[in-house]
Amino acid sequence: MTVPYTLRRRAFLPFATLALATPLASTQAAAPFPTRTVTLIVNGGAGSLPDSFARPLADKLRVALGQPVVIENKPGAGGMVAMQWLKSQPADGHTLALITNAHAVWNPHVFSKLTYDPETDLQAVSPISVIPMALAVNPKLGVNTVEDLVTMAKQAPGKLNYASSSNGSPPHVLFELFKQQAGIAVTHVPFKTGPDALTATIAGDTQIYLAGTSLIEPMVRDGRLKVLAVSPAVKSAAFAGQPTFESKGYKGFEGAVWLGVVARPGVPDAVVQRLNREIGAALADPALAAAFESHGSLPYHASPAAFAQGIADDRTLWTPLLQRIGVKAD
Repeated sequence: MTVPYTLRRRAFLPFATLALATPLASTQAAAPFPTRTVTLIVNGGAGSLPDSFARPLADKLRVALGQPVVIENKPGAGGMVAMQWLKSQPADGHTLALITNAHAVWNPHVFSKLTYDPETDLQAVSPISVIPMALAVNPKLGVNTVEDLVTMAKQAPGKLNYASSSNGSPPHVLFELFKQQAGIAVTHVPFKTGPDALTATIAGDTQIYLAGTSLIEPMVRDGRLKVLAVSPAVKSAAFAGQPTFESKGYKGFEGAVWLGVVARPGVPDAVVQRLNREIGAALADPALAAAFESHGSLPYHASPAAFAQGIADDRTLWTPLLQRIGVKAD
């Protein structure tokens, strides 16, 4: 599957290529797996965007693996709470974590005292989805286009505010990129989780939220939020006809946020390959694929080696961009 986004082509195209060259089954002997409950750590609270992907995936894996698969919500500190928990667990594949590109690529440039090393503490298992983002506002703000928002922000520098799911999160980094390109000053209001940021924006406590389409779709449909732009075009009816950031002259947003599953290093290759195969089968299930696609997200699977290469390519792509915009969470 080729992801139809400009930056994703650059960062994820090796996934498709390497997946063909990487065997899906390990030839080495291994102990039976799993032998007990599998835990999937999620950096987000119940109902958050990553949680909404983790739970249906866990349901499929529970059947495939023949053991309970439970969600452990560990929000906070830009994913450091979740990653620290993963590091503390045995390297046997029974503890996994759902990550975004923030955890694997952005955090070293955002946090001065990162408590884990993405390059040495995370073992790639499988990507699961590419997630478009949408720039949404509270309708009472009275803006209808990106141009309206930029004009309002320039007329009152620092008076508008935007929510994010935490310091260093994709909504934080991407909105800072938008601010830089638009030449505006808007105040950042970080929350602990995506649902917290969403609730604040709907209530009018914050005015703007650049969020995953899957998280905000119900609020867009019923009019509680107004979308000004998406990154990139989304098929979901709630976002149909909305302009892309690129069409408005803003660059870098077409590389939508991705989600993937990782383990801690040292997990036997046979276990990683088994998990990768079962995740791939889950993503190919028509019901799960339809659930992802209904809100514009794209199920995405590749081999562990291809996923690792894609992460490395993303680091090459994003490092100069993050250095230029200078996002700092602490």
